[in-house]
Amino acid sequence: MIKGVIGRIRLWLLPQDPESMSDETRGAERNRRAVLTGSVATVARVVQVGSSLITVPLTLNYLGNERFGLWMTISSVLAMATFADFGIGNGVLNTVAKAFGKDDKEGIRKAVSSGFAVLNMIATLLLVLFFAIYRFVNWADFFRVTSPQARAEAGPALAVFATCFALNISMDVVQRVQLGLQEGYRFSLWQLCGSVVGFIGVLAGIWFHVSLPILVVAIAGAPIFATTLNVIHFFGFVRPDLRPMRKLVASNVISEIAKLGGLFFVLQVVVAVSYSADNFIIARTLGAVNVPEYSIPQRMFAVITMMSGMLVAPLWPAYSEAVSRGHMDWVRRTLGRSLLLVLALTSTASLIMLLAAYRLIHWWVGSRIHPSFLLLLGLTVWTVMGCCGDAVAIFLNGASIIKFQLLCASIFGAVCLTAKILSIRHYGIVGIPWAVILTYGLAVVLPYSFFVPRFFQSWLRHARKPDPIAVAPKI
Repeated sequence: MIKGVIGRIRLWLLPQDPESMSDETRGAERNRRAVLTGSVATVARVVQVGSSLITVPLTLNYLGNERFGLWMTISSVLAMATFADFGIGNGVLNTVAKAFGKDDKEGIRKAVSSGFAVLNMIATLLLVLFFAIYRFVNWADFFRVTSPQARAEAGPALAVFATCFALNISMDVVQRVQLGLQEGYRFSLWQLCGSVVGFIGVLAGIWFHVSLPILVVAIAGAPIFATTLNVIHFFGFVRPDLRPMRKLVASNVISEIAKLGGLFFVLQVVVAVSYSADNFIIARTLGAVNVPEYSIPQRMFAVITMMSGMLVAPLWPAYSEAVSRGHMDWVRRTLGRSLLLVLALTSTASLIMLLAAYRLIHWWVGSRIHPSFLLLLGLTVWTVMGCCGDAVAIFLNGASIIKFQLLCASIFGAVCLTAKILSIRHYGIVGIPWAVILTYGLAVVLPYSFFVPRFFQSWLRHARKPDPIAVAPKI
């Protein structure tokens, strides 16, 4: 009996090969892989956040304010990780997922090798560019540090981080391939190991009183170490048939990946500017002293957005594979269910956050800020709306419908920034989330509401076409 239970658990944890399955069971397998990937990713993120909560006060006490601030400033470059590969990673993901949906092993192999070649070229160019200017910049003055120890460590710490950053871009192909094959749980497991190793490394560094560059190796190098092991394990033992090879690098595949990746890159930049300019607008309009009044509540609600994103993100490659196979009933059904689930979970979580907001803020930062109820209510509504929009965007990403998203995002970004500036001048900080809600509803929700049903209707009309991708509605 125990052996049977272990066997069933093993079967669930090690999903079946879709090529050996019937069309009727592929949908269930996609759902299982998405749940598995999302669950492992959630655990990995919880461990990562928990490690940060423990190590931040310890490193602050060990390094002191100035050296800790230097570390945080250098680490903030991680926010650029989504842009540093110029969207190539997402291009590889979609290309692999499409080939996977068509059972095109040769196409997957070419996408892996071509993507690996391009990402290596980008990483090399960035690293060469950095070290070309490294010795001409006084990094201590650049970061405006004054203590002798901080000034001595500024340049070496940044050099170590830049090297780790470039290596991460180079080896990112394994994550994208695993996501494209709907095996993202593998990367999350290695990421979990990297977080544990990094946590132990930071504690050991503090114990042995190491310098800041060595601490950077511990915190930024541990994920690289875990990813390296992932590359060796996946391409060496799990899927040696997909191992990157020079002879499989194809110019037409590189062109396809670069074209799709370029669209993703522009979309990411537009979305980031639209969502990340709030603190800058507040600082420029009302003064930096007012930024915490908005940023602290916003960070609280951002936890809900992050968890919702982790829930729906594994559906991206599943949508892409299903679209390639023409399984539009599964796509439509899954999109509807994911929207309802996101709506229910984020509405409940946001309402709880709204009711507990004042107590949470007081527990977190004391009585230094007092956000208005209208501001908190606006963040509540926007959190739910934005999470539902992200669920639809995951489907559009999987279907490679990027130009339409880019058009909507560009209009939204331009109108939203204007609306934020005007609203903050007339209504103060409270006007920001309501400006976002209004402009997002007009520039994104309404177009999506018309476009998505039309997309499925077009597929139904051309259901007998041999290549369903070719008849997707033009955007």
